[in-house]
Amino acid sequence: MNEAKMESMLAQLIKMAGSLQSDMQEVKKEQHEMKREQQEMKTEQQEMKKKLQELETKSDQRHQEVLEHFKILERDQDFIWEKTARNERDIGNIKRQLT
Repeated sequence: MNEAKMESMLAQLIKMAGSLQSDMQEVKKEQHEMKREQQEMKTEQQEMKKKLQELETKSDQRHQEVLEHFKILERDQDFIWEKTARNERDIGNIKRQLT
């Protein structure tokens, strides 16, 4: 082979190697960016898990408060019914005594 052709091939190989190295740098840069984005997503996911846990805890507390209020209302209603029944019996007894 002649010298000019060898130099041409060598120049072409050097150009290809440079291009490959440039492409490799770009891939590494993109990979680094993807890792950073993945880490950000993991951090956001952890924050969301914490917020969800807080919301679940608050929801459970509120649910317990509502149940307690219902229990109080139920006891009040039972007391009122008992008192009403007692008063009705007393009124019936008074009516029988008056007649």
